[in-house]
This record gives sequence, C-alpha cells and structure tokens, in this order.
Amino acid sequence: MKTSDKSSRIDFGRLAAVAVFSFLMVLNFLWANRGIKTLFPIDTTKALALAHTLLVAGFYVLIVSLYFLRSSASATTSSFTAKFIAVFASFLPFFIPLLGSPAGAGPVILTISNLVMLAGEVFTLAALGALGKSFSIIPQTRKLVVHGPYRLVRHPLYLGEIIGMLGLTLVGISIPKIFVFLLLVGCQVYRSIQEEKLLTTVCPEYADYASKTARFLPGLF
Repeated sequence: MKTSDKSSRIDFGRLAAVAVFSFLMVLNFLWANRGIKTLFPIDTTKALALAHTLLVAGFYVLIVSLYFLRSSASATTSSFTAKFIAVFASFLPFFIPLLGSPAGAGPVILTISNLVMLAGEVFTLAALGALGKSFSIIPQTRKLVVHGPYRLVRHPLYLGEIIGMLGLTLVGISIPKIFVFLLLVGCQVYRSIQEEKLLTTVCPEYADYASKTARFLPGLF
C-alpha cells in the first residue's frame, strides 16, 4: 500500500520545472522565428545570434524531454541550501540582459560574444546529451556518467553554462554584469561540490573517476 501511494504521488517539482522550461522553449522558438524573418540581408552577427537562439531552444527541448524520461533518483541531497542554489543558478543568466543594453556594442564584440555563447551552448548540449536520463537540477544521483564531455571534466554541463554566460556578459559589459557572472561561477562551483559529496557516498567508483578527471579545467581545477 505504501509503495502504491509513493508511486502515485504527484511530483509537483517536476511539473513546475516542465512548465517553466516549456515556456522558455516556446519563447526561444518565437525569438528564432523573428530572427529568421529579419535574417536577410545576412550578416555574421545576425546569423550567429540566430544560431545561438536555436541552440538554446534545443537545449530546453532536451531538458523537457529528459524530465519526462529520466529514471528515479537513488539519492537526493537533504540540504535546503544546495537545492536553493541549484535552482537559483539555473535562472541567474536571465538577469544579465536586464543589467545593460547591447546597443552600444560594436560588430566585433557582438561577433565574439555570439561565438563564445555558441561554444558554451554546444558544450552544454553535448553534456546534457551524455547525461541523458541522469539529468537533474538539484543534487541527485542516478548513475555515474563518464563518457562524452564527462571524459574531459567532471561537470561539463556547468562549464558550458559558464562559457555561455561569459559570452552574454561581454555584450555591454558592466560592473553589475561581471558581478552576476562571478556569482554564477561561485554557484556552479558550490553545486559541483555538493553533487560530488553525494556521488562519493552513493557511487564507490566516483573517487577513482574524480582522481583522474578535473572538475572544470583540465590541469588547473
């Protein structure tokens, strides 16, 4: 009876996440549609911006899909702080556009910014694809993933988000933007530490993997 009650319990957290990410997915597809309509005459900046928007939309498609497909967690952090920072960091990038206008940025800066954002998005999508059904926002364990970008660093998903955020910060760069970027870096480092504590407890083989693989930057950190 208890097992049946547990399996039939509504996961409101998952439903809320799916609703939010579905909204963001639709929003990015609408932006992409607008970008396609204004693409001609083609220039590098508009083309890169459109590619970035499409990748972000694809990112949300993948996240929504994985929320429906992912397996049950074998362990979840009991720390409220870890859960809060995980959710906070996931939506922190949305503050960046509110902190400065890209209107004054020249074509060179816009091109560099879009290239950096594209690199971050490609790396993020590769990490998310490798993570698959083990994806979660808050620290949880399902199975240890060591293939794809996870062969290079232990937290490629967070690294990709940091790279993408750096590109966004470069447009109309300002002290508030730099502060938010550094705040995101701090949050992602904290999330990685909390996840590793959980993984070390649940997965005996994680210690060996961690000893051979950098957290974010091979040879440095």
